[in-house]
Amino acid sequence: MSYEALVEQIRTVPESCFNEISNYISYVVYRYEKQNSAAEHFAAVCAEAQAWAKDAGITEQDIQDNLRELRAEKRRAYNESRD
Repeated sequence: MSYEALVEQIRTVPESCFNEISNYISYVVYRYEKQNSAAEHFAAVCAEAQAWAKDAGITEQDIQDNLRELRAEKRRAYNESRD
């Protein structure tokens, strides 16, 4: 829905509903800002981790190997718990 269409629909609403609409719009804006700030924070943390890994000499292959080993350990532990 376009902004103009939204404004037109709001103009047809009785004045008694404006407070409720205002609260809802404030909530939508709050959620949008919260999601964006979380995404920005996550991107910053990822960039910091990548810089640290590069400085430490860790390669993508090292990470893939470690993940492969962790998954294998998890599978072994799961299988042992089922026995």
